[in-house]
Amino acid sequence: APWRPARPPRLEATDLQSDEARTLADFAGRPLLVNVWATWCGPCRIEMPSLNTLAQQLAPQGWQFVALNHGEMPERVRRFLAEVPIQGTLLLDRSQTVFKAWGGRALPATFVFDSAGRPLARAEGERDWAAPAMVEALRALPAVRRT
Repeated sequence: APWRPARPPRLEATDLQSDEARTLADFAGRPLLVNVWATWCGPCRIEMPSLNTLAQQLAPQGWQFVALNHGEMPERVRRFLAEVPIQGTLLLDRSQTVFKAWGGRALPATFVFDSAGRPLARAEGERDWAAPAMVEALRALPAVRRT
């Protein structure tokens, strides 16, 4: 669905690998897909393989992928990733503020930004991200076609 929040979205989260603070500005210049998830979320676990497939298909075209964990400790996330690998940058939102600020209501939730960091689309609930129709819908977004 189209996503046009009243205020520009902000992202302040910690990179799981480097422990550094990250913002949307760190991902400027290329289209971005942010998936908000949690280890306790069954539908999140189910959709992860299709998100990985999508990342493999779209990353060569310049897309960036962020898996934003919703409120969990780093060790718990690392244990989960040993079982269920995730493509892209892993960020932690320990304070659980990003998902709420972006109007999220149910996990998993996915948010798409154009290469200038403007919000384009959002989806809540489990999706088959590797489905050809889904891949084509993302490629067809007007603000990311040129990437």
